[in-house]
Amino acid sequence: MRMSHPSETELALLASGDCGAWARFTASRHVRSCEECREKVAEFSGIREETAQMPEPDLHWEALAAEMRANIHLGLEAGECIRAVQPAARWNPKLVVAFASMLLIVGASIVMHKPLVPVQTAATVLESNGSGLEVRSKAGSLTLLNHHGAVADQTVSAQGAIRARYVDGEAGTVTINNVYFE
Repeated sequence: MRMSHPSETELALLASGDCGAWARFTASRHVRSCEECREKVAEFSGIREETAQMPEPDLHWEALAAEMRANIHLGLEAGECIRAVQPAARWNPKLVVAFASMLLIVGASIVMHKPLVPVQTAATVLESNGSGLEVRSKAGSLTLLNHHGAVADQTVSAQGAIRARYVDGEAGTVTINNVYFE
């Protein structure tokens, strides 16, 4: 059976104690049974101890911080220069083809549109106007006039009927005209 070894990074993290709980569990389990990996872990531990015993260099932290701030400002200014020059917008050929296809389809549908139900032109017209009711056809017309310009109360229905009702002021009579269209 072939054994899968942890990577050197995992072994270094195990030696320093910086790996997670699950990674520590699996790597420790492997290291207990693998001499080669155990030696690498010991080597990483030795290197860690040697670097811990080295004298700390004489660093000027304030000078390093000032240099880092200057580099950050320089980087931000360089970024502004780059950002100021915007590249020209490029056409996406797929988008252009899709848009042109859609326009072609819509244009063709408008040109080739035929109504599903043939439109019938009415041979007879029923009209209501201020002077009365009128029925017109190709053969002629019939007009029912209101009496002496009396104002009529007119009602039109969707079923093809018009009703005009007015009161004759002199005689006090009510006249009702109903015209139906079939």
